Amino acid sequence: MILYFAIGGLLCVLPDNVVAQMVIIPQERVQEAANPATIAESPMHFTEGDRVSFGTISEDAGEWKTTIHWQSKRPLTITRIKTTCGCLTADWSRRAATNATSGEVEVAFHPKGRTGGVEQRIFVYTTLSDDTPTAIVKIVGTVEPSADRSTLYPHLVGTLGLRTKSVRLPAEGGRVEIAVMNCGSVPLRVTHDGRLSLGGVGAYTKPAVLEAGEEGVLCIEYSPDTNPAMLYLAGVNAPPRERKIEIEIEK
Repeated sequence: MILYFAIGGLLCVLPDNVVAQMVIIPQERVQEAANPATIAESPMHFTEGDRVSFGTISEDAGEWKTTIHWQSKRPLTITRIKTTCGCLTADWSRRAATNATSGEVEVAFHPKGRTGGVEQRIFVYTTLSDDTPTAIVKIVGTVEPSADRSTLYPHLVGTLGLRTKSVRLPAEGGRVEIAVMNCGSVPLRVTHDGRLSLGGVGAYTKPAVLEAGEEGVLCIEYSPDTNPAMLYLAGVNAPPRERKIEIEIEK
């Protein structure tokens, strides 16, 4: 399969391997993002306006909810509501929004992982048009990073939090790093367990001693030998099966 595109007056040919990697975005999504407009002379409006702010909230504050109220100059029926992000949901009573001149939309925003400025849209479609929204509402605000940094380290080995418990090591040897955090209340000096670790794999942290609540990196070094590559951590209070770091050697 070969696709041809005209760009700047030139005919460009895309080979199969490039086409296979392309993501086709539905035309409706493209239009909504580039030209967010409602139908001409829309009878629907929201009493809160077309811009609703949740202010400044923390990433770990949990779900933010509000209710927005719509009114219409003539009866209409809401057929569907779409949002521009999975972090934003909008729901409505189908029965109350059938051949009605007013109603409510329940809005919920999930701030986890959405730090920084937020501007998302809610598109309300009615029987007036299936292609163009009857009303659009922006949900805006600012999400501050979570004060609890330990949530960034989902893999716990004792009180050592890791971003991941699996690594890929270069076949020729070398070093890789994993972000870690001491999620406990006492200092940690983490290295490799010399009795269980095999295959020329060793480990240490930077800094060498992680104070309580301190972040750093776990450095894993690999010098290939005849044994299979296995890494078990030492300096953490956990049984051997929990101290194992999964290793894959690059081909």
